[in-house]
Amino acid sequence: MSETEARRHPLKKLVAKVAMSLAPLWWKRLSELYYWKAVVRRERVLGNTHYKPFYTTYFGLEDGFYAGKTILDIGCGPRGSLEWAHMAERRMGLDPLADQYLKLGARHHRMEYICAPTERIPLPDGSCDVVFSFNSLDHVEDVDAAVAEITRVTKVGGLFLLIVEVNHEPTDCEPHRITPDFGDRLAPAFTCESLRVHAVGEGGVYATLEKGTPVPDPRAHADLGYLSASFRRV
Repeated sequence: MSETEARRHPLKKLVAKVAMSLAPLWWKRLSELYYWKAVVRRERVLGNTHYKPFYTTYFGLEDGFYAGKTILDIGCGPRGSLEWAHMAERRMGLDPLADQYLKLGARHHRMEYICAPTERIPLPDGSCDVVFSFNSLDHVEDVDAAVAEITRVTKVGGLFLLIVEVNHEPTDCEPHRITPDFGDRLAPAFTCESLRVHAVGEGGVYATLEKGTPVPDPRAHADLGYLSASFRRV
C-alpha cells in the first residue's frame, strides 16, 4: 500500500499511521517493496537504459573511466542500475530489499546485489573507487551513519556522486529533509567538485536533470529541487 492510497482510504490511512508509529522501518521497507511490485505489474520488465548517461556524461565521465574499477550504487533498486558498466572490475548495488528485488527480475542481471542497509555496508575500508547514491540518500534510516559508511568504503582519491531531492518534507519512505548545503556534512573527508540544483520539473528526477536548467545559486535554493553533486575523497 502506497502513501497515496493510504490518503485516499481512511482505513488504510489509519493502518499506515499505526504501522508507522509502531514499526517505522518495517513499514518504510514494506511501502517501498509495494511500490516496486506495482511498477513491475505495470511495466512487466523493468528497463534500465536511461541510467547510463547519469553515471557517465552527466558528470563529465566517459565509459573508460570505470575500466577496472570497483563501483557501488547505494539504494540501487531492482532495475539494474549498473548493467551498463561491464567494463568495471566489480559493480555492486546495495539495498536492504535486494533479496526481494531478485524475485522481481534482478536475478537476471549481471551486476552484483548486496542485501544490506547503507548504515552497515559489508565491504572493507577503502574498497570502492566510485560510490553512487542516486535518488536514495533521503530514504536511509540514519543519514549521518550512512555518510560515515560511504566515507569509510570510498578510496582516497575516489568519487562519491550524489543525486537527491532537496527541501522536501519528510514522508514514510523519505524520512529526511536534505538541503542544498548537504556537502558541508561530507567535509573534511570529501571536497565538492561540482554542485547543481534543478527546480522540480515534470517527469521526475532524471527527466528534470536532463531537460531542465540549473538554478543560478544552488546553495540558496529553498524550494523543492534535485541536487546533483560530485565529491572527491581526500
